[in-house]
Amino acid sequence: MEYVVVQFDEDRDVFVDDQKNGKTNTTLRLGAGTHTFSLGDPQDYSPQQITKVIQGSSVLQPETVTFTRNA
Repeated sequence: MEYVVVQFDEDRDVFVDDQKNGKTNTTLRLGAGTHTFSLGDPQDYSPQQITKVIQGSSVLQPETVTFTRNA
């Protein structure tokens, strides 16, 4: 099992491989491998999606995925 924190400046739904999988700024559990992350609508953030290999994380050292709000 792998662990990821998707960072954003507000609470939003997190989509992993087009499936809702939790909320921003909380620890999510995923299977190891390549995953695509997004925050859904409204698309007021960048990048629109992030694809990343998730492997070797732990609950104490989760992988981070960071989105920023568009100006």
